[in-house]
Amino acid sequence: MADQPDSEQEVRIVTDVVDSLEELEDPAERAKRAGRLLAEWPTQGSRLREIRQEAVVAMRAQNVSYRQIAKTLGISLARVQQIEAGERGKKAKPEPEG
Repeated sequence: MADQPDSEQEVRIVTDVVDSLEELEDPAERAKRAGRLLAEWPTQGSRLREIRQEAVVAMRAQNVSYRQIAKTLGISLARVQQIEAGERGKKAKPEPEG
């Protein structure tokens, strides 16, 4: 099995791909490539959420406390519980103006 990139490298790989789109001189090619990534993103975003949830569930199965998981992941205890339950974060909707 090939060496796996560390977490910083993984993030850098993804952001480098997105950044590279801005360097494409042909606007049509830039738009096509960005469109392909955007079309794939909902599926990949769902996969990432599932991977994260499965990892949190696995840590809980190993009797790791919510507090320790929160500290390890750098998120709140409540967020750990939401992830374990499969709940998505809720963004506040902006108030309509005037």
